[in-house]
Amino acid sequence: MTNEMAFTTFAPEEFNDAALVGVFEDGSEEWLAARRQGIGGSEIGTICGLNPWESAFALWAKRTGQIPDPELTGWSIRFGKAFEEPILGLWAQEHPEYDVYRTGTYMAVNGFMLANPDALAKHRETGEWVVVEVKTSRGSWREVPAHYEAQVQHYMDVLGVKKAVVVGVVGWDWHESWVDYSEFQADSQRAAAWRFWEHLEEQRRPDWDGSKATYEAVRYMHPDIEDESVWLKDLGWELLDAQERFVAAEADLHEMKAKVLDFMGSAKYGYVMDHQSERQVVAQRQARGQGVPWLVIKGRR
Repeated sequence: MTNEMAFTTFAPEEFNDAALVGVFEDGSEEWLAARRQGIGGSEIGTICGLNPWESAFALWAKRTGQIPDPELTGWSIRFGKAFEEPILGLWAQEHPEYDVYRTGTYMAVNGFMLANPDALAKHRETGEWVVVEVKTSRGSWREVPAHYEAQVQHYMDVLGVKKAVVVGVVGWDWHESWVDYSEFQADSQRAAAWRFWEHLEEQRRPDWDGSKATYEAVRYMHPDIEDESVWLKDLGWELLDAQERFVAAEADLHEMKAKVLDFMGSAKYGYVMDHQSERQVVAQRQARGQGVPWLVIKGRR
């Protein structure tokens, strides 16, 4: 077996209760048309507010044609596609107890949830099916990011499968995480997907949020500038209040960063002790070449 192994496609007309929509090449017109028929796994994390790169509002604006949906041609997308097959081959080598298959796009019985996993694997002895999702990332993770876990929960829910595995090359390390189906999470995601689907059908905006993605989406929705004025009513005062809070918070942050930099001296890392008495790095001093160091704040683990 080699890493360039070709995987058989397994795409029956029905998979448990899900119905086959079709077998499409990623990025093709047919694939894009199928995605518009419902809510896919790559969207559910955004809808649930778990995607750090996109918001439900921005996704709604794209899906309703308010702003353009960028073509999937960036280097991160191209790398992901290029490495997907060899990564899947490596996982198959590590797990000879499974038969690994490519599959198609399936629609749930509710008529709006879609599943298009990277692969399905069937245990040779037990017959248990597993959703296999392949990821690549320049950054490292200790655990599966929340929007990726939501993605495989979505696939399991549509396909009636109880187990999934997220595999890939993450920060140049091999990563493999198994995810069990959670009925509670699936119910919550299904409800969120249904609300979002109603927003799409009714051309009704989702709630506002504080993400940069929403701000950028609104910028694109109103590209023209006309020489006129509009009364902002209470929004204007709320804007000024928000700006004042931001300035105050920014000053607090600068003060804390200065204190931490001074306390760290020449050390590269600053850490705290968590409730399990384990170190957690929260600050790192970085510099470019011989330049003056700056402070990078790490998120909570």
